[in-house]
Amino acid sequence: MALNMYFKNGIIRKTRCQIPDELLTTLYQVHNNANFPQLTWLIDNLYENPQIQPDVAKSLADEVVVFERLILSLHLPFPMVPLQKLHTFFTGAVTSRQLIHTSNA
Repeated sequence: MALNMYFKNGIIRKTRCQIPDELLTTLYQVHNNANFPQLTWLIDNLYENPQIQPDVAKSLADEVVVFERLILSLHLPFPMVPLQKLHTFFTGAVTSRQLIHTSNA
């Protein structure tokens, strides 16, 4: 089940992002890996509609970059565009110091 996320971007606007099912399958490859504690936390709490603090979003953005580099170094296929969108979303939340709200699709 996909996870929908958003953070407030101004008074009325919201910036949105979704972790689609295809990306969840990819993220499970690093579940319980000590190098990816925040991605593991996100996977473990996915169905509990977690709120993500800006400091956690920063760690998630950093881990997404490391994960992408790992996959590229192994020459494995992966959903590049969804990973890049996820990184951009987390970075945007950090830059604007906004809490990320989530809900299951």
